[in-house]
Amino acid sequence: MRAAVLNSSGFQLRDAEIPTPGAGEVLIKMIACGICGGDQHIFSIRDRLPEEETWLGHEGAGTIVSLGDGVSGFNVGDTVTSLSGGFSEYFISHADHACLVPKGIDPRLALGEPVACCVHASDRFGTKSGDHVAVVGCGFMGLLCMQLLKLQGAGKIVAIDPIAYRREAAIQLGADTAIAPEEVESFDPEQGIFDIVVEAAGIPSAIDLSTDLARQHGRVIFVGYHESNDGMRVVNMQRWNLKALDIVNGHVRRMDEKYDAMVKGVELIAQGKLHTKELVVEYPLDEISTAFDDIFGREKEIFKVVLVDGGAH
Repeated sequence: MRAAVLNSSGFQLRDAEIPTPGAGEVLIKMIACGICGGDQHIFSIRDRLPEEETWLGHEGAGTIVSLGDGVSGFNVGDTVTSLSGGFSEYFISHADHACLVPKGIDPRLALGEPVACCVHASDRFGTKSGDHVAVVGCGFMGLLCMQLLKLQGAGKIVAIDPIAYRREAAIQLGADTAIAPEEVESFDPEQGIFDIVVEAAGIPSAIDLSTDLARQHGRVIFVGYHESNDGMRVVNMQRWNLKALDIVNGHVRRMDEKYDAMVKGVELIAQGKLHTKELVVEYPLDEISTAFDDIFGREKEIFKVVLVDGGAH
């Protein structure tokens, strides 16, 4: 099989053995695999990785081609999305980490792993009907979270991002207002103006802005992936204290909970309630280096890059 393997020079396409599923596992022929912010971070520090070769990718979807011992509930030929994946033509998933993609749903748009992360976080938003909410950072994750806030009954939704095309997408997907950070109206940061703020940018200034935007006794949920400076951040704890904020880490590591959120997310996509089509751009697996160049170059309107086995962007 073809596989894109990362080393200090970048991605190298090479032939590799098709893996064999073990007990409780399934072998999946990749249809699509999303590129995560974590993959981007590892790529950016590739010259410091301890291993000579690194296999990336964990947002996979495809067709089951082989079942390991003890697997039930699946058949060869089933289309699934998974909490596993790989930048390769085939990948292994534990059967408990895969779910069926309903007929009529494009598996390239039902990327279970990132959808699961947002759905799981949304269960901790604490949204009440009519809440005034802000989403700071309108990339793929931020815009999924924004749609979930709306489904939960949020009132006015304000999307905040410095990039114009992201603000435009936020409006298309349901935001009432979309503004750049510098366009936020003057307010008393010790009082705040939003019941809920979802931080989905992963940069220090987004933490500061989210802290200021939240009302007293409001809630800030961190969904952004903070990898710069080894994740170290300085926060205004005094303001957190004086405003009596609820601070929530929106990330998930319990795989059973993540699986449940994936199933729920795929159902929402199938019902037409959660939209990803507007946010996905495809690149063939063979063009993975171009895909990463375009992501880091920031010259194209990209939310989520999905590598596909064939096709074009």
